[in-house]
This record gives sequence, structure tokens and C-alpha cells, in this order.
Amino acid sequence: MKDKSVILVVDDQPVNTELLEAHLVPQGYEVVKAASGEEALKILSGTKIDLVLLDIMMPRMSGFEVLGKIRADKKKGLFR
Repeated sequence: MKDKSVILVVDDQPVNTELLEAHLVPQGYEVVKAASGEEALKILSGTKIDLVLLDIMMPRMSGFEVLGKIRADKKKGLFR
């Protein structure tokens, strides 16, 4: 049996993460939610994630900043 694909949904607005979860779970995906860029990076460092859905406009760390850190750390081999 194939494992479910894991999607990390990152958004500072809980209604958005709940809405995406409500649509993705019935389609057979496992959803992990993060409310900030910092939380997303922490999750990515310890969890196998297949896809990241990332809000661009978040306080403290924008989605563009998170993406930059993911790309930089991927080159170092920190993320799978």
C-alpha cells in the first residue's frame, strides 16, 4: 500500500489552513499545518514533506524568505 503524500500548509490565517485541510484530506493527502515561517522551517527540518503550500504575506518572515531558507538549506542537504 502506498503511503499518503504529506503536504505542509503554511499560513498565518487559521481559516486558510483549515480550508485547505478540508479539501486535501478527503483527496487522500496527509496535511501538516504551520502558522509561521519559523514553524514551517522547524517542521521541515524533522519531517518528510512532499509539497509545501506557502503563504507569501506573513508577519516576521515572508513566504519569500522561507523559500530562500529552504533553497539554501536544501543545497546543504538539510531538507529532503
